[in-house]
Amino acid sequence: MRRKVGQANVEEHPKGSGRYRARARIDGKLKNLISGVSEAEAKASADAYTHLHNKAVIHEGLTLAQFGPDFLDRREKNGVRGIRTERNRWKNHVENDELSKLALTTITRTDVLEWRDRRTGKRQSRKNQLNLLRAALADALELGIIQLNPARDVKIKKIDDDAEDDLRGILLPAEQARLLKAVPEAHRPLVVFALTTGIRQAEQWWLAPEDITGSVMTVRRSVGGKKPKSGKVRTIPLMEPARRAAEQAPANETYVWPAAEGGRRGQGKCPKGWHRWVKDAKIRRRIQWKDLRHTCATSLLAGWWGRKWSIDEVCQQLGHSSVKVTERYARKLQETLTLAANQTEFPASSQLMLAPIANRGKKPGSRLRDSNSRPAVYENAAHSNTRKWLGPNGFPVGNSGITLFPTAAWALAYAAETVFDARATGRRPVTQVLAIEVKRVTARRLA
Repeated sequence: MRRKVGQANVEEHPKGSGRYRARARIDGKLKNLISGVSEAEAKASADAYTHLHNKAVIHEGLTLAQFGPDFLDRREKNGVRGIRTERNRWKNHVENDELSKLALTTITRTDVLEWRDRRTGKRQSRKNQLNLLRAALADALELGIIQLNPARDVKIKKIDDDAEDDLRGILLPAEQARLLKAVPEAHRPLVVFALTTGIRQAEQWWLAPEDITGSVMTVRRSVGGKKPKSGKVRTIPLMEPARRAAEQAPANETYVWPAAEGGRRGQGKCPKGWHRWVKDAKIRRRIQWKDLRHTCATSLLAGWWGRKWSIDEVCQQLGHSSVKVTERYARKLQETLTLAANQTEFPASSQLMLAPIANRGKKPGSRLRDSNSRPAVYENAAHSNTRKWLGPNGFPVGNSGITLFPTAAWALAYAAETVFDARATGRRPVTQVLAIEVKRVTARRLA
């Protein structure tokens, strides 16, 4: 197949062999870019040669980095949404990783797993990165460059702090009050509606006037005007604050919460001034618009707004796919309450602040002679006969006759007691007594 000047040519070499090569003129000489490969890989190498500004393609084979530009161009041509985001994702997480230096035909599942383990950040972000890599390898498979997709069954590991990071923006009641006070009056209904309904951002931006009838709201559309994330249209009642907020929404025939120019608000974009409002409310951590949804779920479960809702009720209100999704708010609630208790300060003049208890001297002793794990040491032989805390085999026992501590530790304790007896009476050297007693007591216990 002949190409334009400055591009590479693909030809069968030798004819009838079924193997192909890509050739280009470099520094005035015709050179092989790649040879002895399939026709698909030869074509992909020729395409990569063009994107690399006429630099020679690595002879070992077409690398993942060289395959990327044409793969992304094909996705854009096929009308994939968010291609600009995908190009940035590819550049940051694939092209800048050592995996991109490998030839496509040499990439194994192990290589993909190692690449996956180098990814950091939230779980959804890591999922998006893996999905893009999986799509690239699937494209290479379809073109016949590789025989199987090594990323096909790879899954993202769940990190324990994923949920915690996702819910760190939950607003306590005092923070909710400060935020609403900081929001300008013209935008306050928008924030109140999002906070007290708990609907997703896209669901709120796609909400039409006919979706609200009195104190009942029907959530029909989400991202791209499609059905909500759960795949089901749901009807939920509006609490009084949400109903009043909807009544104060700007008049618009298409959307309940339109943009300033009258159209639909941009997907994934919070209202203009949101971060300034959070700052004016003196909330130091990062709060996103979606945190209003998390705050709604937590407030209902905790009963911060009056009645305490059940997990099933909150699940239906927020449109979760199952109760298991809602349970994470219940787990986070305990941590949130602990934080609230730690941040609650009482003035020194409060009658609730009792006077501190003075130090009454010695700490009361334990019911055992020595509750610590260290051995008991006696200063003279007079104390050596007092061994009521030891069992018949030289080990402490409880009321039921069960040994309380490990064998080795109390063999040393018993030996140490005998050592000091020996020092007081001068019967044996200390080291000899210690060795004999440890051996004797341990053997008795193990028998």
